[in-house]
Amino acid sequence: MKKPLIFFLKTIAMIIVLLLLLFGGFMVYITVNDYCPQEIEILVIKGNNQDSIIKQREFTLMTWNIGYCGLGREMDFFYDGGKQVRPNFEEYQNYRNGIMNFISGNDTVDFWLFQEVDKNSKRSYYTNQENLIAEKLYNYDYVFGKNYDVKFVPVPLTSPMGKVVSGIMGFSVFRPEEAYKYAYPVISSWPNKLFMLDKCFILMRFKLPEDKNLVIINTHNSYYIQDDSLRLLELAVLKNRVLSEYESGNYVVVGGDWNKLPPGFDKENNLITEPLQNTVRSISKNFLPEEWFWAYDDKNPTNRALNKKYEKGNTRVSIIDFFVVSPNIEVIEVKTIPLGFENSDHQPVYLKIRLVK
Repeated sequence: MKKPLIFFLKTIAMIIVLLLLLFGGFMVYITVNDYCPQEIEILVIKGNNQDSIIKQREFTLMTWNIGYCGLGREMDFFYDGGKQVRPNFEEYQNYRNGIMNFISGNDTVDFWLFQEVDKNSKRSYYTNQENLIAEKLYNYDYVFGKNYDVKFVPVPLTSPMGKVVSGIMGFSVFRPEEAYKYAYPVISSWPNKLFMLDKCFILMRFKLPEDKNLVIINTHNSYYIQDDSLRLLELAVLKNRVLSEYESGNYVVVGGDWNKLPPGFDKENNLITEPLQNTVRSISKNFLPEEWFWAYDDKNPTNRALNKKYEKGNTRVSIIDFFVVSPNIEVIEVKTIPLGFENSDHQPVYLKIRLVK
C-alpha cells in the first residue's frame, strides 16, 4: 500500500514542480519582452498631402474610441465584470463594418482622433485596423502611436486574451509639420504592468501663417487603476505639455478618451450616470486655468459600462470622451453622435472650432 501512495505523491509533486517551472518561464519571457516605450517618440507621418501652411481659421474634429471593433452592443467584457474578451467572428465583422462605414461617411472632418485601434491582436481576429481606417480616410495624413504590445495576455484563464498590439491614431487633411508620442508614467505595479496598456498621448503640430502652430493632441488615459492619485500623474504630464504649447503662443486642442468626467460636470442634474468603477471621478476644476474651455455634450453619453450587453435605460453610461481648447480658440459646436453603442462601447464626439486671437 505504501509504494502506490509514494508513487502517487511523487507524481503529484512532479506535476506541481513542472507547472511552477512553466509559470516561472512564462513570467520571465513576458518580463524580458515587456514593451517599454520611450518617454518621447517621433512618429512617422504617413500620407501624401503636400507641406503647406494652414490658412483657414475654422476646423472640425472627431474623437472616437472604437474599442478594437469588438465591443458592440451585444458584448460584455471581463475586466468590467462581464465574461467575454471578444465577440464571435460574425459579430466582429458587423461591428467593424459599422465603424468603417461611419468613418467613410464622415470624411469631410478635418481631424480624426482614434483610440483602441488594433494592428495584430487575437481579440480582433488579427485584423490590421490601422490599414482599414487609412483606406477609408485615404485623403488624410496620419500617425499611429503604439500603447499596447503584449505577447500573450493570460486572462481570463478560460479564454485568454492572447496577443495584443494596439494604439491610438491621429488623421488630418493637412500635412503635420511634426508628430510625437508622449508616454504617460507607468502607474501599474509588477506583474500587472506586463499585461496592461502603456497609456500615452500623441501630438500633431501644424504651421499657421502668423508663425504660430495649431497643436492637436489625442489622449487615452488609464481606467483600470483603483488609486485615483496615480491617474493624476498622467494628467500632470499632459498639463505641462499643453500649458507649454499655449505659453509659446500656439493654439491647442486636446481630445480623446479621458476615462474621467469633465470638470464641473454635475451628474446629479443629468440623466448621465457614473461609470461602472466608482473611482472614476471628475477632472479637477483647477486642472487648467479657468479660461480654458471644456467642450462636451451634456445631453448624450459617450461611454457605457461593459458588465453586461447594452440595454438602453438599464446600462450605466457616462461622459468620458470630450475636448478642451486653449483660450485663443472659440468653440462653435460640440455634439456626441448618438449611435446607440451599436458597434463600440464609446460614441464619437464632434467639435467645430474657430481660431480667434
